[in-house]
Amino acid sequence: MSENIITLLTNADFSSYVDKKMACRFMGYKNEAEGEVFDELYDECIKEYLSAADFKGCYRKSSLGFGEDNEIRFDFGTIKSQSLTKNLRGCSYAYLFAATSGIGVDRLLLKYKKTDPVKAMIIDCIASSGIECRCDEINEAIVKDKKSRPRYSPGYGDVGLEHQISILSFLDAQRKIGLTLTESMMMLPIKSVTAIIGIEK
Repeated sequence: MSENIITLLTNADFSSYVDKKMACRFMGYKNEAEGEVFDELYDECIKEYLSAADFKGCYRKSSLGFGEDNEIRFDFGTIKSQSLTKNLRGCSYAYLFAATSGIGVDRLLLKYKKTDPVKAMIIDCIASSGIECRCDEINEAIVKDKKSRPRYSPGYGDVGLEHQISILSFLDAQRKIGLTLTESMMMLPIKSVTAIIGIEK
């Protein structure tokens, strides 16, 4: 695949699956059984969430090089990070990707934060699980039969959130999937993720 191609994924490319066990962990429960008290409300919330969600994602290949003092060279610029160097060392190239649940989920959360904080909390946890599931799907689509490293997102370890700027620009994410940044480096829509996946030699 050419490094100049940005591959776009739309709602139709994703499943509607949400990991309930993960959502329960986000709610503070150790397992689904502890969260049974929320079962009826959970079913109601997940229907509203899936109705509001408009999943989009995009990814792009980047060359990869390593300099001194934990400097990593990508096609969009450099990142200086000990933890990311450890993650990517031994890889010949990388993929950058971004994914979002869409602005409809933000509006749904805002609505219930004002009218029903319990539902807002449950939907927030469902949405956090949902975007992680979509990231797993993108990860699988990218990697296929390649040997890869665990995906790594800005904000982890010593990789600052300011690198979101160059990553989103590299992916043309605002135009492709409607993903933007605030001045405080918060992504909008809120339930969005960017990540780097190293592909081993």
